[in-house]
Amino acid sequence: MPDFRGRALWRVFTRLDHRTRLDVHDASGRDRRVLWPPRWRVCTQYPAAGTGLDRRTTVVIGVLRKDEPCPVRVTAARR
Repeated sequence: MPDFRGRALWRVFTRLDHRTRLDVHDASGRDRRVLWPPRWRVCTQYPAAGTGLDRRTTVVIGVLRKDEPCPVRVTAARR
């Protein structure tokens, strides 16, 4: 699993295999829809960078809009 934190959301879609199960959510807690990936930035990810992926793993990505800072207290994606 690559380290996507701080990178644009579109990189997740281009770097992961198309068969990988992916859950993308708004990390602000406001439950906004993520409709245009280039406008969003990755703040959290599960599993951690360097972890191997298998067919049963769902990758969980927490994102915020590019103009919003990632909260310091957010260190891991919800499961």
